[in-house]
Amino acid sequence: MGILSEMDMMNRDAEDDAFEVSSDSETVDSFSEEFEPVEPPKPEPQAEDAEEARKKAEFDAAEAKRKAEWEAKQAQKKLREQQELDRLAAMSDDDVMQASMNRVSQDTERLTRRNMKLCVMEDVQTECLADPAFARLVMNPKKKMVNCFHYINRKAREYLEQEMKDNDEKPMGGGFGGDVPDELCYQWAREYFRDAEAKEDAEPEEKFVPKTYNGKMPKAGKVKKDKPKKAAPKPAPKPANEEQLTFGDFGTEEAAG
Repeated sequence: MGILSEMDMMNRDAEDDAFEVSSDSETVDSFSEEFEPVEPPKPEPQAEDAEEARKKAEFDAAEAKRKAEWEAKQAQKKLREQQELDRLAAMSDDDVMQASMNRVSQDTERLTRRNMKLCVMEDVQTECLADPAFARLVMNPKKKMVNCFHYINRKAREYLEQEMKDNDEKPMGGGFGGDVPDELCYQWAREYFRDAEAKEDAEPEEKFVPKTYNGKMPKAGKVKKDKPKKAAPKPAPKPANEEQLTFGDFGTEEAAG
C-alpha cells in the first residue's frame, strides 16, 4: 500500500508539471499575440505617382526659370554690344579717333612683353589718327589688343615656317626661330583690325545645357541582373611534334614557290 501511494504521488506531480508547462506556453502565446509588432502601412501606388508628379513639376519649373535667366543674359549681352555699335556710329571722326587711342592704350596695358606691345600700340594709334575709318574698326566691340597680338604671333609663325621651307631648313627641337621685320608686325596689326573674320575673335558658341530629371529609382527587387558570362573553353593543347608555321617559313616557302 505504501508503494502504491508513492507511485500515485509521482503521477500527480508529473501531471502538475505538465499543467504548469502547458499553462506557461499558453501565456507566452497570448503575450506574443498581444504585443506583436505592427508593420507601417505601405503607401498606395496612386499616392506615389502623385508625389512623383509633384517633384517632376517642381523640377520642370526650376529648369524653365534657369533657361529663362540664361536667355535673358544672352539677350543683355547682345544688347550691350549693339548699343556700343550704335554709340560708335553716332561719334564724330575726332571723337572716335581719340576714343580708339584710349581703347588701344587700355587694352595694351594689360599685356606683357612691354617693348613689343608699346611699338605696336603706337603704330595702331598713329593709324587711328590718320584714318577715322580705321579708328572705327578699332572701336568694334569684338576687336581686342590681346587678339591683335595673337594674330601677329600666328602670322609670324606662318612667316617663319615658309622661310624655313624656302631655305630647306628643319625646325630645331620642334620650335621655330628667326627674325621678323618690325614693319611686318605693324602691318599684321593693322590687318587684324581690318579683318572682320579673324579667327582670333571667334568665341565659342554658348548653348543652354538642360539638366536631366532623375525620377524615382526602380525597386531593388525589380532590377535585372546580368547573367555571368560563361568562360570560353580553352583550346586543346597541340601535339608536341606538330610543326608551327612562322613568318620566316612562310617567306621561305613563298620565295621557293
